[in-house]
Amino acid sequence: MTRARKLLAAVLLVAVVAVSVLTAALATDITETYAYLPDHSVYFYDVAEGYAWAHREIDTLAVAGVITGSGNHLFFPGNAITRADFIVMLDRAYGMSKALDSGAIDSKGGFVDVPGNTYYSKAVTAAKAFGIASGTSDNRFLPQSRMTRQDAMVFLKRTLDCTQIDLQVGSLTGFSDSGRVSDYAREAIGALVKAGVIDGSGGKLLPRNNVTRAEMAVMLYRAAHLATWGSSQVYEPRKDIVNLCVGAKTYCDVVISNYDASVHYGELMRYSGLQEQNGMMTVTLEANQPIDRTVVYQDGVFTLNDPNQNGASVSYPAAADCVAVDVSQPYHQLRAPVSTGSIYHYGYPSIVNGEVAVIYYTRR
Repeated sequence: MTRARKLLAAVLLVAVVAVSVLTAALATDITETYAYLPDHSVYFYDVAEGYAWAHREIDTLAVAGVITGSGNHLFFPGNAITRADFIVMLDRAYGMSKALDSGAIDSKGGFVDVPGNTYYSKAVTAAKAFGIASGTSDNRFLPQSRMTRQDAMVFLKRTLDCTQIDLQVGSLTGFSDSGRVSDYAREAIGALVKAGVIDGSGGKLLPRNNVTRAEMAVMLYRAAHLATWGSSQVYEPRKDIVNLCVGAKTYCDVVISNYDASVHYGELMRYSGLQEQNGMMTVTLEANQPIDRTVVYQDGVFTLNDPNQNGASVSYPAAADCVAVDVSQPYHQLRAPVSTGSIYHYGYPSIVNGEVAVIYYTRR
């Protein structure tokens, strides 16, 4: 393996574990008794219904800094991504430009249509140096053109080739539109299909369709979570891995240590043992609790109806550092509970030592 490939592989390793390291550091002072498991993005308004297949991946990459939105909590998941932006996402995930800056690999120059003062120029130049980004015969990259699904797969496979990850040869015979795949893309797409990074849609690869921002996020997430099975590098979907929120903090790729396929993991669940083990976050989850109580806050006291006592009202004082967290999109924390009389109409408190530590609520 060349020095450049070794450096890029090391950068990849850092990118893959970055979220786990961050969340482990944050987990040391958590005392709330409930964690919230979202069924939508907790960062973006527009990653909700219809994106159950992508919201966890999008949020995980957002926490890691690989993807960003528009700055007003919008991700535009269904929009086509440009060739320039796809390379920028690859660079954030794998760090090609860092390897170029270090001198581990020599620049092969840029493309004639990629000015040096653009936000994507360094990433594209680095990707060209690694043989990841290719252009036209007259050295144009077409940065503002939309990226096709097959080109996205080719660029991703070339990126993986620059690391320690070697994928096995795969077949496209299971897809009804495999004949639409260009010759230059067949090997790359076959390998990604074999590895489970790509699974198509309705039995089709749709190779010449534009790749959407949500599809891009899922590709990058799966590629960053390849694991060794025998002699192969494969992405295996796991139902025991979740994103969860404790108070106002988000934890990604957390393994449920007591996973039970018959349990619905969603909304609020009592948790314990949120910790890092061998570089992986684990948690114990039980007692699913919907956010459906009527809660009123006044003068430092929460009053709520208790279904276990025939709906009678019970009161708990707010802890000195009590926070109120809106579990809708975007998931956000108020600086302190406020006495509106209605803002917590649908809520549920996390009670520690007889005091409300967190009030989870929604404005539905």
